[in-house]
Amino acid sequence: MKKINFCLMAVLLSIGISATAALAQPAVKPAAPSATFERTWVDHNITEGGKLGMKIHTAFTVFGMKDVASYLQIKFQTRDGKDLKDTNSEFEHEDGSVAAFGELTPGFNPTLYKDYDIFMPYDELDIATPGKYLLRMDVDVIYKAGGLIQHLTFYDFDYTKPAKTVAPVKPGAPGATFDRVWVEDNVTVGGKRGMKIHTAFTVFGLKSVSCYLQLKFLTSDGKPLMDKNGEFEHEDGSVAAFGEFKPEYDSALFKDFSIFMPYAEFDLPSGKYNLKVDVDVIYEAGELIQHLTIYEFVYTKP
Repeated sequence: MKKINFCLMAVLLSIGISATAALAQPAVKPAAPSATFERTWVDHNITEGGKLGMKIHTAFTVFGMKDVASYLQIKFQTRDGKDLKDTNSEFEHEDGSVAAFGELTPGFNPTLYKDYDIFMPYDELDIATPGKYLLRMDVDVIYKAGGLIQHLTFYDFDYTKPAKTVAPVKPGAPGATFDRVWVEDNVTVGGKRGMKIHTAFTVFGLKSVSCYLQLKFLTSDGKPLMDKNGEFEHEDGSVAAFGEFKPEYDSALFKDFSIFMPYAEFDLPSGKYNLKVDVDVIYEAGELIQHLTIYEFVYTKP
């Protein structure tokens, strides 16, 4: 009997010690909200709501943020880190800089965002002077009320602000004015993959005259790409694409004149290239009517 009581007391004592030890453990604080970054990529020359811009995609994961009201914030800066300043309060950070936001309310801990996209109109970069600009995005996860949760990345990109050109022509003389060029990449037409180049322009004094919109493709230093197969060829042997039109009015507006260019026609070794398109309006016989613009783009040969 004494032996049994001794064992029972030993068991009770053990339980008491374990309970006391458990109570003595320090409380574990919940993990602070945070995020990990995977990648950012951009689709350029996308139209949404009638505005031309870029769609910015980000892949990331957030932790400790279940039901926390937050934003994916993208601030736009010069390449050396100076903020672009907002001028119309449309895409504006509280400090007056240009920024875009995407609302987050994670439903799990953790929550993975494989492809969170935000559309940014080019006009909202609020750059007034035409030209080429080296810019970057500062991508962060922030609280909805303000305050940084996690910096994700800086993403560099180039932006060219187009200049509207006006034809220096006499009243009634043939000419054209340029509005803009934009490009759809990775388009398939007739089984071929390429780019669809859109141009908005107006022609004057060319009613019932057969004309072409001519696109000549150049290297970054202005040298023509040379044609190898005679498929998309200018008479000087360079790579070019053409779109025929015959205006029905003395002043004819073309809001979206598109020409498809297969990537295979760029006879280049594998690699990344900075290229240009020289856009002109010409007569059917080849004489120039009006130079419209030079459009820069990046092409990667796989």
